[in-house]
Amino acid sequence: MGRLGGSDQDQDQDQDQDQDQRSSTGKTLQNSGVYATLLDLDQFPAAPKNGNGVAYRDAQTLANRVKYREFWNAELRASIYIDEFVVRHQNWQRRLIELIDKKGLYQRLQDEKGAQLREILEVSDEREKRYSEIVDQHGADGSIKHWLRMLEITPATAPATYQLIRIGRRLGEHVVMCLKEHYHEARPSQVCPAIMPLIEVPAHPSFPAGHALQSHLISRCLEAAGRARNQPEMLFELSRRVAQNRVVAGLHYPLDLEAGVVAADECFKMLRECPQFNQLVDDAQDESMREFETRARRLARENPKP
Repeated sequence: MGRLGGSDQDQDQDQDQDQDQRSSTGKTLQNSGVYATLLDLDQFPAAPKNGNGVAYRDAQTLANRVKYREFWNAELRASIYIDEFVVRHQNWQRRLIELIDKKGLYQRLQDEKGAQLREILEVSDEREKRYSEIVDQHGADGSIKHWLRMLEITPATAPATYQLIRIGRRLGEHVVMCLKEHYHEARPSQVCPAIMPLIEVPAHPSFPAGHALQSHLISRCLEAAGRARNQPEMLFELSRRVAQNRVVAGLHYPLDLEAGVVAADECFKMLRECPQFNQLVDDAQDESMREFETRARRLARENPKP
């Protein structure tokens, strides 16, 4: 998920994830310089002639009112909300570590290492059935695609909701990498070679699990946005599945997942104390309500009451 386990090529594709918003074809326009010859020398931005200064200033005033679209590249724009999070909660890392340690999750992993390794080996018989989804979820943005497909969320149809997903991915990545550095836990296959992971092992520590943290945080964001209106619990079924697949693949201990979920819940609480984030959630709720109401009105028109 995100860049967790992704290649450099995956990262490049991820950074350019909304290329379709910028160009319908992605091709360079040939002979585009010809358009400069179409400039009307009596109109802005040509230099004003005598007597046209007022018209030029008016045109320039209008030009200065043009701004970039509100929802630009969601992956990069997520940095705004990450900055708000870390500035408002400067002790966020200590807060998460204290919570994880208070629940005894890391100590349990040390005390129950053998049982945790056995559990990974026991679920390895699920690999064949889950192979396609495990591989699909491994690269950049892999598991995000499941939410986008299920809820039909696109940057064009639901930009605020789409932005929430990207925040969950990017903030989750930032948070989990700091926690991984703190705990510095070896991967299961490092201490038990019999595990033989199904896919390439990401080049960072094991505890907590990034896929668990990010996917659960995304589910929290989508729940707040009012998505999966009829069965919101399915959001969390999906995030649990994404996380569990990492154990099946031999990449994580089960307790890595539990720690990721605990951290995600606490991160979401902190996000809800951030004004910019809350405004985005309100915008996403409006999107969700508009879609719901639009369909309801259409159905009412198509099936009028007698």
